[in-house]
Amino acid sequence: MGAWGAGSFENDTALDWADELASADDVGKVFTDLPPFDGMTDLDADDASRVIAAAEAVATMMGRIADDVPEELREMLSGKEPSPDLIEMARNCVSRVMSKSELLDLWSEDEAGSEEFGRAITALVDRLNPDMSWDRPTKEEVEKQAGPITPCVFCDEGMAEGEMFYLGFRDYSTRDGLFSEQGLYCHLKCLNAKLHPRHMVQNWKFDLR
Repeated sequence: MGAWGAGSFENDTALDWADELASADDVGKVFTDLPPFDGMTDLDADDASRVIAAAEAVATMMGRIADDVPEELREMLSGKEPSPDLIEMARNCVSRVMSKSELLDLWSEDEAGSEEFGRAITALVDRLNPDMSWDRPTKEEVEKQAGPITPCVFCDEGMAEGEMFYLGFRDYSTRDGLFSEQGLYCHLKCLNAKLHPRHMVQNWKFDLR
């Protein structure tokens, strides 16, 4: 794969794809040219890297540009608007990478790299989510449901609006655990940084209006 970082374009496969891309109209070919999904076979690491790069290109067309998108690719995609179908393909294929791909196992072998990969993928998913007006709960509503809001249990930083995630768990080593739950607050990017890549939380959002 020739990777030196967890960013979408911090590997040779992604940069080669960006260099060879003839036009913005060809971005979707990465998604349509994938082998059929059978639910059993891992997606090849190079295919997965191209999916992530192409999805990042879609996010760039949506106006959500990651720091490592090559300048030439930014210029090619400038002023282009992705169709709803292309956005959906990008989301589905990123989800496929996160579910069944050789790339996940490669990153899981490197603890520090795996953490950065988890943060990078969480950010990509967020860039591919639609613009929506959120009906956010108040701090009081959250605390009534889950208890006092504490700093993130992973980074010990405070929880800003729109960042509050609650990790609940039960102690099933005792029968009492069937009925009681404990919980911790965390940033999703911090949680995904600690999980095995195959089990990262895919926080896809859908505008149903």
